[in-house]
Amino acid sequence: MLARVALLVFAVVCVNRFVFGEDTKPTKTEDGFVSLFDGKTLDGWTVIGKSEGWLVKDGVIHSDGGKGGNWLRSAKPYKDFVLKLEWKVSAGGNSGVFIRADKEGAPWVTGYEVQILDVKSDVTHCSGSLYGFVAPKPRPDHTPDKWHSYEIRCEGNRIIIIADGVKRIDYDQSTSDKTKGKPLAGHIGLQDSHSKVGHYIQFRKLRIKSLE
Repeated sequence: MLARVALLVFAVVCVNRFVFGEDTKPTKTEDGFVSLFDGKTLDGWTVIGKSEGWLVKDGVIHSDGGKGGNWLRSAKPYKDFVLKLEWKVSAGGNSGVFIRADKEGAPWVTGYEVQILDVKSDVTHCSGSLYGFVAPKPRPDHTPDKWHSYEIRCEGNRIIIIADGVKRIDYDQSTSDKTKGKPLAGHIGLQDSHSKVGHYIQFRKLRIKSLE
């Protein structure tokens, strides 16, 4: 009898370790998606800049302008994937999400930046654009101090950007001389509040699904 009780206790401990312990990192969130942010720390990300440019509070990654945070780089590169996240920017704020970026160098050059911007701009530099390359149609809302969503799908040469539930970009990078040499794999990144003091950017609910 005692042996059976001991076995049961061992099984419960093992189950709890599987559900709540280190074995579950990264955490599965929904149909095939895995969390990229534990809501408490920047584990799984490398700060490419000043650490004081980033903080985590109340389940949100936060960056203030003027602190030199530069960008956060994912621990590993990704090839074909669907990335989902939510973001909120201050009035006049500037930030972005990097995809397929190299480990070194400017990520908006080595890969792509999906822009986040609350200032006047042309259509290839506005929120939802592939910064400097592809304009979103229709142009998405970028109301400050409000949560917005991005869903970014990369599969081979095809890149799809969905902002606030509406498809804005469906682009084949092999169709342009400017982008056909872009890499088909690389790191995911989060740009800091690329603005002056008094501005901010926030990110939450980051999760990814591999299509490989």
